[in-house]
Amino acid sequence: MTAAALAALIALAGLLLGALGGWLVSQRIAKAHPPEGEFLEIDGTRLHYRRSGDTARPAILVLHGAASNLEEPRLALGEALAQENVIWLDRPGLGWSERPKSAPWSPAGEAALIVRFLDKLGIPEAVVIGHSWGGAIAMRLAMDHPERVPGLVLIAPALSAWIGEAAWFNAASGWPLLGPVLTRIIIPLVGHGQLESGARKAFHPEPVPEDYVAASRLPLILRPGNWIANARDMMMVNTHLELQEERYQNVEAHTVFLAGKADTVLWTHRHSGQVAARMPRAELRLISGAGHNLHHHHPQAVLEAVMTVRERAE
Repeated sequence: MTAAALAALIALAGLLLGALGGWLVSQRIAKAHPPEGEFLEIDGTRLHYRRSGDTARPAILVLHGAASNLEEPRLALGEALAQENVIWLDRPGLGWSERPKSAPWSPAGEAALIVRFLDKLGIPEAVVIGHSWGGAIAMRLAMDHPERVPGLVLIAPALSAWIGEAAWFNAASGWPLLGPVLTRIIIPLVGHGQLESGARKAFHPEPVPEDYVAASRLPLILRPGNWIANARDMMMVNTHLELQEERYQNVEAHTVFLAGKADTVLWTHRHSGQVAARMPRAELRLISGAGHNLHHHHPQAVLEAVMTVRERAE
């Protein structure tokens, strides 16, 4: 056997061992964070969700942000919204929800699928809470399906284009050869430490709650399917927002923006301040000292915002 052939054999063996290790880690993550809600199938796509509170009350739909799942906002807001009729949804492709594979994905497509999801649940309208990238999807719901959204509560939403280039690993996740190595080996094996550092950035300058990463089920994003879905969203984030931001002034849903000037993930003035000023029925509430994940430290502010938009809509 030549030296080149031996080197190739060693490299192949390393890749196979790495792939096995990545698969085992993904299986452990799935076992540690199993789906605890219900599944609803829509045109062959299964969506995972949980319901809480009093179903006789007006409905509230909660949409989590990028790289996340329904347990993240539920961890923050479950107690504050305990008496409300809340639907917590794993956004398509994230958590335990599937994403349709037949067409390129977009906020418009996601909003349309969520409307069909609400139809199956028999919910004609809902106040929508959206955090970060979930805020962009919430806004898309109000733009494309205004009759379904009487009010919006947008928590540190991502709404304006040109927020920076996507991280290299999001682009690389779709590359030939390197993509599968990244998503099936590297991310599952080394990604957990990045979840911790990402959480610190999202909460800064406020503290990260104890056991936040595990309690919010964030490791689910390290599974290949979830990672790829999120990477595709983030690769197209500027394009998606550029296509919809010119329509914000036409959104007539009563809206409360909750944001903090100390947010180090998004520039509050651009994503909340300027957009709120353009909308006819919007109000901006700045929370002193709050970071991007402000819903964890200020859940009462979220509940008060829900009450505000509901009262104004009525």
